[in-house]
Amino acid sequence: MIRFTMMPGEDGDCLLLEYGDDTFVRRILVDGGRSGTYPLIRPTLAGLDGLVDLLVVTHVDQDHILGVLALMDDPDRSVEFADVWFNGFDQLLDSEGFGAVDGEKLTSALLAQKVPWNDAFGGRSVEVGRELAWFDDGSTMEVLSPDRGQLERLAPLWSAECAKNGLIPGRDPDELPPVEGFEHFGAPNVEQLAASPFKPDTSKTNLTSIGLLFEFEDKRIVLTGDADDRRLVASIRPLAEAAGGRLHLDVLKVAHHGSDHNLSNELLGLIDCDRYLISTSGARHDHPNEIAVARILQHGGDEKEIVFNYRDRAAIWDVTALKNRFNYTVTAPEPDAEDGFVSFEL
Repeated sequence: MIRFTMMPGEDGDCLLLEYGDDTFVRRILVDGGRSGTYPLIRPTLAGLDGLVDLLVVTHVDQDHILGVLALMDDPDRSVEFADVWFNGFDQLLDSEGFGAVDGEKLTSALLAQKVPWNDAFGGRSVEVGRELAWFDDGSTMEVLSPDRGQLERLAPLWSAECAKNGLIPGRDPDELPPVEGFEHFGAPNVEQLAASPFKPDTSKTNLTSIGLLFEFEDKRIVLTGDADDRRLVASIRPLAEAAGGRLHLDVLKVAHHGSDHNLSNELLGLIDCDRYLISTSGARHDHPNEIAVARILQHGGDEKEIVFNYRDRAAIWDVTALKNRFNYTVTAPEPDAEDGFVSFEL
């Protein structure tokens, strides 16, 4: 059994992966969305028997980490964590001590509450090539992103980036102004959009996103955070070549909420994916970009499902003529369900 739940991360990610059989269930929480996400997911967390086996904080951007900070700040939270995967300042430098930036909120919370932190990596960074201790339960986990160079390039800007992302005490994390509201763009020229030149993401924080390949019972899931497309291509290419040209995926969480800077036709050409997940309400950055979705339609396989966790994002692409032409289906929260929540099993 693999059960995947997309939760209301607003413009960010908040994902719950559960897997197991008749003898065990493990739970992996990936990111926490915005601070407003936490009250919405509290009932879900309360149903997890008090334990999340792994919390992955992919990187420090607000739309991924603020909900985690709200969770950590809740003295009555219903779950504990067996391990937390998060690259803090010392992991950027691959040092063993703790430096001057220990005051940033998540680092402080992990230390103060003595939460296991990167235990699977001996307390060191989560990065490509680092030896990983994983459960002996028939599943596997591989790190696809980031690499050492990406981590080190962020180090000089760590304090500034943390400040910009609301990690300075006293700053209102919700003060960022929203971008203009979404407007329907009419019938898109998918072929033209999909052929747009790829310009990679240059955000130093996004490039440090933890990307993971999880496998269990012959099912394969790639989780990306806001990972660098070029890093994902480098990690997936040898796996695709070993598989005969394309790596079959049951699920790809599309990086950076469907930004056209984080999903290239080159990456799509390396995978054969059944289901693409796009996690965003569209707030602030108007994700997903139509270019990224057009690339999925054009190059994302002969038959695919696109899963949105917010209805208005799904409605844009739930167009019969496009679905028939590019052979895809759209999944969104049920009409009577809370917007932001979508669950499915593999």
